[in-house]
Amino acid sequence: MSAHHPFTITDVRVFDGSGVLGATHARVLDGRIHAVGDASIQGADDVLVDGRGGTLMPGLIDAHVHLLPGCTQLAAVFGVTTLIDQFSKPEVIEPERAAVGASARGSGPVRADLRTSGVGATAPGGHPTMAYAPLPYVTGPADAASFVEARLDEGASHLKVVLDDGSGALLDIPTLDAATVEALVRRAHEHRLPVVAHASTAAGAVTVARCGVDVLAHAPFDRMSDEQVAEVAGAGCALIATLSVVDGFPGPDGVLPLLAEPGLVERLPARWRKVLDAQSRRWMPPQPPDGAAARRNTLALFRAGTPVLAGTDTPNPGLVFGASLHRELRHLVAAGLGPTEALAAATAVPAEVFGLSDRGRVAPGLRADLVLVDGDPTARIEATQNLRGAWVAGCRVDPGAYPGSRTEREGIAALRATNEKIMSAMRERWPGLPAPEQVEREDGEILGRVVPTAAGWQATTVFGAPLGAVTSREEAVETLHATGLSSLAEPWWARPVGRPGWQRAHLMEVRPDRVRLRWADPLAEQPASGQWFDIDDLDLSYDRPRACRK
Repeated sequence: MSAHHPFTITDVRVFDGSGVLGATHARVLDGRIHAVGDASIQGADDVLVDGRGGTLMPGLIDAHVHLLPGCTQLAAVFGVTTLIDQFSKPEVIEPERAAVGASARGSGPVRADLRTSGVGATAPGGHPTMAYAPLPYVTGPADAASFVEARLDEGASHLKVVLDDGSGALLDIPTLDAATVEALVRRAHEHRLPVVAHASTAAGAVTVARCGVDVLAHAPFDRMSDEQVAEVAGAGCALIATLSVVDGFPGPDGVLPLLAEPGLVERLPARWRKVLDAQSRRWMPPQPPDGAAARRNTLALFRAGTPVLAGTDTPNPGLVFGASLHRELRHLVAAGLGPTEALAAATAVPAEVFGLSDRGRVAPGLRADLVLVDGDPTARIEATQNLRGAWVAGCRVDPGAYPGSRTEREGIAALRATNEKIMSAMRERWPGLPAPEQVEREDGEILGRVVPTAAGWQATTVFGAPLGAVTSREEAVETLHATGLSSLAEPWWARPVGRPGWQRAHLMEVRPDRVRLRWADPLAEQPASGQWFDIDDLDLSYDRPRACRK
């Protein structure tokens, strides 16, 4: 649907960003909301969108992400129409910003809009050096002016500062001091830039509040005292809760929480489901966080008058652009906010805090960033997952344009590279941290790898497919010596990503990132030498998949 062709959403419940209106219709003209009212507002030539049984809401705003290639397109698939980036580097920002601009001009698929802090201010070697090094550091108050002005030159809409000595995670890392944070805040405010502060502990939250920051990037992970809550609330800070970080840890069934949400999984591209499945088996500490303190702090600050914003901290493990904001809404309600208050945290509140006066509400004159869902999320927050349609500046999002695209591949490849960089840095700092190991035969032939997981060690082929059960490291090595090469000569079960059925196939040639296979079915149309598949495009199983079992 073109942004230039008027349309009216009819017979719908309208949540305007703060509450439900008496209106039943919303008309869009030239990418903006033209009118909100009853049936009389629709034009004679309007395209009509049936909203019966549904709720129309402002486009959702994720107030805390870190960019990957294509993230704005993926976010839009789930009704997230604005992303607020809280630390990314220019080489990632600029192509994504250009793609958003092209989308706004009608070139390319519909994408969420974007705001960014650019590179955040952190001490040399401070958080998050592991993910972003090399980057410009702040060594003290004297660096504040040049650092802020460099971010302005890069087009930053706000400033990110990091005050984190690692104590919240039992670490010891360099951090900015209060004097430096104060200098950064003063300089940013001279340029009317809001300042967002990463501080993971209750004590850190109090410190940055005293420094005059505008927004806390996370609810503290340790419990705040009543006095700390009162001081932070009294300072006028807003809070981006980021309660979804606990979604990076599987439940008792071994499944990451996002994969247990049917409405979201249905829209989740198959390659991202593969990413989450792999993340569910990664090595994790024995006692994952439960998020109870962060939820308690969020509610306490909210009740004390602190504006709460919905933000996810995607793409941390277990989180996916767009999809995870719906999980964040559930976390906010679980913390004690009402459904309407949670919806405001993803619409009107972040728009106000970040000065986005043209969005976050359903009202005449504003951008037609809109989401239509089945059911009533003001009564049951899970209804936001029942997406019926989404529009960015009046252009309807096509959910089918992203899966399988080059954009999707680039995003997943960038995520993998970042994760490998972080793990490499962690192992350098902590040599005892478990790491994947290549296993070779006595003659040097590579048999596969043994990979540490949450439950033990997994034997895998050279292309990463599991062999046998998760066991001890020694048993995993034995599995590779016993079957690492012989298994490749036997038929496997294979399924191209996104297709429903598994088929038997012979592996003709294998590499770490791709395989050449030939389908066992003699009637299958295929080249005589078989067909190459990238590993990201293929599900492979040595054992018969459950879906094929009777």
